[in-house]
Amino acid sequence: MLTARASLARLRARVARDDRSRARASLARVRASRARVVPRAGVSDDDDLTRRRDFDVSSELEADIARYAEAKARETSAEGASSSGAASASESEEAASAMDGIKEAIDTFLLYDFFVILFILSWLIVGVGVRLSKGNGLSYDEPFLGTWLFLWPFLFQPLLGVHMLATLVSPAIGWAKKKNLVSEDTWQ
Repeated sequence: MLTARASLARLRARVARDDRSRARASLARVRASRARVVPRAGVSDDDDLTRRRDFDVSSELEADIARYAEAKARETSAEGASSSGAASASESEEAASAMDGIKEAIDTFLLYDFFVILFILSWLIVGVGVRLSKGNGLSYDEPFLGTWLFLWPFLFQPLLGVHMLATLVSPAIGWAKKKNLVSEDTWQ
């Protein structure tokens, strides 16, 4: 129990560190994008804007790479210091990979479900067209639409219900991530 709490505390600290580094990188990008174009004395307005910029892309890139290398070195030294954290990290990676497998299976099912729903819709349109083309209106009984109507309650309605549920759950998970009710890697 103690190792689980310690690994959870280390995981929270790592997430907070990652959030701070993302915020710093974002702030650096904003500052870089707001770099002002400063005209030099004796230069006309027709000069190329790139010569008048007060921003050097290569130096900023080198600084970002250095910060990344520093953060990576700190992370590896922190991982090396805690040998018991390696076992809990492998367990958390295993749980994450299991969750990723489940998510991939659900995503694949929903993809196929969408195309089945499109097939169901086209089957209904063709069936109604066949019934109307016979001249007796919709009262004419034929097997094409009859089969569709037979399958509707126990096959087509559940497929539509699962798809609609997934459509509602996905934004709910996004909202919960924004409000920090669940972790950022819950359902990526």
